[in-house]
Amino acid sequence: MLISMFATDGLGLEVGPSYNPLLPRSQGYNVEVLDHATQAELMEKYRTDRSIDSNRIEPVDHVWTGGSLAETTGGKGRYDFVVASHVIEHTPDIVTFLRDCEELLRPDGVLVLAVPDKRYCFDAMRPVSTTGAALQAFHERRTRHLPGIVFDHVSSYAMRGGHPGWHANENGRLSLSHTVNQARAHFDQASTVASYIDAHAWCFTPSSFRLMIRDLNEMGLLQLKEQAFRTTEWFEFFVVLSRRGPGCGMGRLELLETTARELAQSAPSP
Repeated sequence: MLISMFATDGLGLEVGPSYNPLLPRSQGYNVEVLDHATQAELMEKYRTDRSIDSNRIEPVDHVWTGGSLAETTGGKGRYDFVVASHVIEHTPDIVTFLRDCEELLRPDGVLVLAVPDKRYCFDAMRPVSTTGAALQAFHERRTRHLPGIVFDHVSSYAMRGGHPGWHANENGRLSLSHTVNQARAHFDQASTVASYIDAHAWCFTPSSFRLMIRDLNEMGLLQLKEQAFRTTEWFEFFVVLSRRGPGCGMGRLELLETTARELAQSAPSP
């Protein structure tokens, strides 16, 4: 579905595909791969997980260990499209990530995002992320998640019917996966180690994400605007951003009101 929203001609970059590439080179796509580890390291990481087909892990062209994406990939304005599926919510500094992706694109290039809808995944019990929180992370040039974010990620990790992601019509039992003391242990670890600890730093409904992009556009922090949008199917929604995009066409108040309705309509129940 996401692939139908943009042209795959030219040179692309897929960010963080790991074992599930959206545009595998084995199927003829002209893409480079950026990930946090080499192909060999990723295959070793998932070697014992029988639910994962490690043969789908493709060679990694650029290993991202932090810093500028342009420096990591070798230049600005190289790509016709950048694809990041279920990546943006993991980034410590979402504004810098978006700006880095913008820097990678040619003038008419597009950034293609698949974003989890917090209402229908393990983030269901967490509040939506605000532009103010994004600005704070950008101001701090954050490169790793704050211990409090790690705590929230673990302490509120929810399952419905035993699944970490579900359809809007799913009515299975809602449960938490960790105790508060387990979350505190993760907080303590994040407080004492220098290495990156993964977490969902950002939680969105479709309208709350569109609002953040609109806000960043209006403040001049991001030139990429909404070019195409497809609302939630299953537990994710899709957005295509470009310099030539018209924007979402909705005002701030309307987006805030729509976000409130989205949250009210999907309030989790036990």
